Amino acid sequence: MDSDKDRENEQINDREERRRRRRKERVLHTRVSEELDEALQDAARRLRVPVSNLVRNVLEDVFDAVEAVTENVGELVEDVVEEAADFGRRFERHWRRRTEGARERIVEMEREPRLERRPEPPAPPRPPEARAEFADVTAWQPVVLNGARTCGGCGRAMRRGDPAYLGMGVSGAPPVICEPCLERDGAE
Repeated sequence: MDSDKDRENEQINDREERRRRRRKERVLHTRVSEELDEALQDAARRLRVPVSNLVRNVLEDVFDAVEAVTENVGELVEDVVEEAADFGRRFERHWRRRTEGARERIVEMEREPRLERRPEPPAPPRPPEARAEFADVTAWQPVVLNGARTCGGCGRAMRRGDPAYLGMGVSGAPPVICEPCLERDGAE
């Protein structure tokens, strides 16, 4: 609100300055094209004012318009900056609520009894002749299962969310094995 009063005071001071300058008028000589001269004379005739008054009024109006636009651009920039800051605050609040909600869900999940995820005792290893060989596997990629699978090494049932290892570099369906089988194969 103070800035509006300041602007009004500046405008009043500008008007007073122009009035003072009018009292101390100066002559401005300039060269203009023939077309511009004709256009100025025609406009002056239509408005019934001398060409010098028309030029002076046009120049004053142009400078007033430029000042007004400059002020409006400044206000526009201030408004845009303020809107951006508001958006940033809203986004931060939204993000904080989402992360707090996610943290709360994680804490609740950790507190809940894990009936589904009780670790199963590892299945007894198959005799060496019954175990699958994975000679064509180049590497094992750790994964988290999205659905129930059977370990290709020991035949153990694995559920969604269990850690497992996906065989890479094989043609066809890649084998999936459990962690104990990976460790056992690595030890041999």
